[in-house]
Amino acid sequence: MRIASILSVALLVAVAASAEERKSQSQMSPKATEFLKRWELQKHVLALQPTRRDAPLRYLNISDNEVREIQLVAERYVPKVLLNISPVVTGCPCEEGPQCTEQVFIVAEKPGKSVGLQLSRIKNSWVVGSVQQWFLRYDTLRAQQKELSYERFYSAEGELLREFPACVGELVPAENTTASMPKAETKK
Repeated sequence: MRIASILSVALLVAVAASAEERKSQSQMSPKATEFLKRWELQKHVLALQPTRRDAPLRYLNISDNEVREIQLVAERYVPKVLLNISPVVTGCPCEEGPQCTEQVFIVAEKPGKSVGLQLSRIKNSWVVGSVQQWFLRYDTLRAQQKELSYERFYSAEGELLREFPACVGELVPAENTTASMPKAETKK
C-alpha cells in the first residue's frame, strides 16, 4: 500500500511539474523561445554527427570495386593515405534522403592527426552525403571562430544550423548485396 501511495504522489508531482513547464514555455520571451529552438536543433545535429557505425552490417561487406570508388571520392576531401574503411552498414538517417541505402566511415592520416569522413551509397554510388557535407562546412566555420567576433560567429552558426538537411521522402530499404543494379533497372 505504501508503494502505491508513493507512486501516486510521484505521479501528481510529475503532472504538476509538466503543467508548470508548459505554462512557463508559453510565457517565454521570443528570445528565450528562439534560444530553446536553437538548442534543440543543436542536440539533433550533434546526434547525427558522422561517426563510425558497426551495425546493422550489410550481408556482403565491401567489394574491390567499391573500395576503389571510395578511394576516388575520398581523395577530394582527405589525404591520399587511407588508414581504415569501416564495414558497410545498411540504413541511413532520413536527412541523407530516400535514395541512401548504406554508409561507410573512412579514416585518413593528416599531419599530426587522423581525419574521418562518412560516405553514403546514394543511387548506387559512393558519395559524400548531405549530412557529412554540412559538417564539413561547419568545421570550416569553427576553424574561423577565433577570427570572428562572438556575434558574427553566433549569427553564422545560426544560419548554418537553419541549413541543416531535413528529412524528406520515404526511406528505401537497403538490400544485402554489393554494387548491384537497382531492381527498376534489371532485366527480367
